[in-house]
This record gives sequence, structure tokens and C-alpha cells, in this order.
Amino acid sequence: MLPTSRQLRLQVNLIMILNKKKSPFERDFIVAKERFPKLTYVWNAKIMMWVITGELDICDVEGVYWNTFQITILVPRGYPYCVPIVAEKSTIIPRDIEWHISPEGICCLDISHNLKAMSKLGIDLTSFISEKVYTYFANQLYKLEKNKYAGGEYAHHLDGVIQYYIETHQLQDKRAIVAMLQQITSKTNIGRNDPCPCGNGKKTKHCHQSSIDTLKTLGHERLLSDLKNISETIK
Repeated sequence: MLPTSRQLRLQVNLIMILNKKKSPFERDFIVAKERFPKLTYVWNAKIMMWVITGELDICDVEGVYWNTFQITILVPRGYPYCVPIVAEKSTIIPRDIEWHISPEGICCLDISHNLKAMSKLGIDLTSFISEKVYTYFANQLYKLEKNKYAGGEYAHHLDGVIQYYIETHQLQDKRAIVAMLQQITSKTNIGRNDPCPCGNGKKTKHCHQSSIDTLKTLGHERLLSDLKNISETIK
């Protein structure tokens, strides 16, 4: 017998009530599970994180299967305003800094500046796994085959930070980076109609306004640290 309209309404209301009791992470994991069915999660009260574990199958753009990774993703309670920690458990990736992975298997998915800016806006679990985690592991398999990453990579340590400012924020060189960071970290606000700190003569709103807004989300201490470290490399 088909359910009556009243029964259907009751079922819908019950589903809505149950969903309201779920956390943002739990609701988002339902969607992520459809895309990545071999992943499961538990809440770990000791470390106050959601722990996602399971297998991640990697295929090429044509759908040809490449390999499967055993992974763990630690998602802080502050989700979606957080940076999850990703670890590889299958030891397919060589444990070497040149492979952007720690000896313990902690994966460096991106430069910390990009991850921090992303977390300030709030991540979406499915997008994070698709764009950061899946891409990372696919790129590792590409390097195992081709001995290089597809599309290049960030350099290590301070060189990678300098590369971030030059490539992501279109700053010409280290002196331009320092000038930008000095202005942002000073007590003087940068007006939209003020000359852009990069020094090209344009108004900020027509130049690096978006970059300035993004960099401010990284936090004053991070920017001061970058300023100090990059300044010391300029002779």
C-alpha cells in the first residue's frame, strides 16, 4: 500500500528533525559519502575531532583506475572554519620532504597560506576532498610515473612562501612583497583610492585590493613573520 499524503508529510518532517540534530560536518559528510563511498567517520572525543578513514580510489580523467590509498582525515570541531589534517596510511608515497609528506605520513596538501585563507571562508567537505585531497594523491601517482608533478609545485620552506606571494598575488619580487607586507601590518589602513602598496602607481581598488583582503585573513602574526623572514633575504 502506498503511503498517504499525511504519512509522507510526517516522514519528511521526521527527516528534517533528524537533520537539524546533525552537526554541519555530519550533514556535509552525507554528501561527501556519495562521492567517496569507501570513507567512514567517527567522533573522537579525546582529540575533539571527526576522524575520517577509509580508501580513496584514484582514476585518471578518462576514468581509468590508477591506485587506492588508505587515508585518514582529522577534521577539527570548528568545522567548517578549520584546516583538516590528512595522512596517508598505505605508504605508497616515499617518505621524503621532496614528496611533500612527513615521515609520519602527514600530507602537505598546499602551502599553509592558501589553507589558512580557505579555512577563514569556511570549507566544504566534498570540495576539500575533491580539490585538495584527491588532487594531492593523484599528483603523487603522476610523479611516481613521470618523476615530476603535473602543473608544478611550491618550493620548500621560505622559498615556497616567496613563490606564493609572487605567483598567487602577482607581486614582482621580494622588495614588492616587503613593501606590501609593511603597509598591511602598519597601523595605517590602506584606502581603496590610495596608491597600491605594490608600487605600480595604480589605485589599490584597481590593483591588489583582493590580495590585501586575502592576506589580512592570514593574521597579523603570520604576516609579520613573513615580513621579517623575507626582509632578511634582501641584501
